[in-house]
Amino acid sequence: MKNIVLLVVWCVSVYACAQKQKETSLSINIRNQHINKDNVVQETLKHIGHFEKEPQYFIRPIQNNCIYEILVNDYLVHKDYSLEVLATPVEINDAILKSGEQTLTVRMYPLGNLLKDNYDTGNTITTLLDNTSMKIEVVKYDAYNISHRLSDEKTVLTHYSPTKEGTKKFIGSGLPYYEYTFSFDAEVPYENEGWLNGEDLTKFDKKELENRVIEFYNNYKTLIENKDLDNLIRLDFDEIQRSTKAYYQDKQYVTELWDELYEDIYYQEKEFQPIKDYNIEFYGGNKIITLRYPVINPIDKRLKGKSAFWFKYKLGGNIRASWTNIYLYIPKGGTLADLQTIR
Repeated sequence: MKNIVLLVVWCVSVYACAQKQKETSLSINIRNQHINKDNVVQETLKHIGHFEKEPQYFIRPIQNNCIYEILVNDYLVHKDYSLEVLATPVEINDAILKSGEQTLTVRMYPLGNLLKDNYDTGNTITTLLDNTSMKIEVVKYDAYNISHRLSDEKTVLTHYSPTKEGTKKFIGSGLPYYEYTFSFDAEVPYENEGWLNGEDLTKFDKKELENRVIEFYNNYKTLIENKDLDNLIRLDFDEIQRSTKAYYQDKQYVTELWDELYEDIYYQEKEFQPIKDYNIEFYGGNKIITLRYPVINPIDKRLKGKSAFWFKYKLGGNIRASWTNIYLYIPKGGTLADLQTIR
């Protein structure tokens, strides 16, 4: 769970305004001015409720002859571009904004060169196969933070990828990509705004929107380079609040989460990479935008499906890489100047 939230931690709300902030030459607008490194844990805890039942929802995907991505309520929760079968379930509460019907979307892609790369055998596979399949289990625990024994698990739904009528052949056989969606019900004691009240981003001029997103990314990079910790905390606060609220987190977890953010900013020198060769991708019913490398034919297979915002750093004499997922939206009634992180 912590790794999932840490991906979210790097989302920030940076956009143009007239105010000049300390330690940076950028014009930025920062909410949550009352929050800083000394009070952020307590301020985060104010928004986390605790209940007699604290349900947490998970998915267990089992794929065959494909790589895939899974979205809950059109929000990316998991991706797997390998031949490995997932050993542990994936938590999805941060994509469940309130009780009611939820949607789950599966995006399936062919194996490409995975068989040759892993076993030095086979051909390049450019389409989905007759025996391609996906099984998704949606499960829940009523009190996962207290007990997560398998005996406490409840199956909400088991869903199989569709087949051609009257056969066992995958319905998307022969295609370079296939996507399908189904729904399930969830009941949670909290509500998060998330991207529900966002603008449809496809109505904006595409080039102007793209330029605004790139500007946002560059502003974010400057804040990190300047190690402007208090402002980064203020910018990240709403996003962290949404996630920790959805998982009913305690003080120890919240403290460690913010501590790790501090460490990530200071412990390594970063070589940021150019923002280029990306796809513009929309999520959340076109209310969320992000820049990612393509899943099919990326410029480098190591970049497949990863964020276009990344840097290299040295650790133990070795060169490593770190990618930051930045998901942005515009609140209802806003303009391009209001581009910000989802709440």
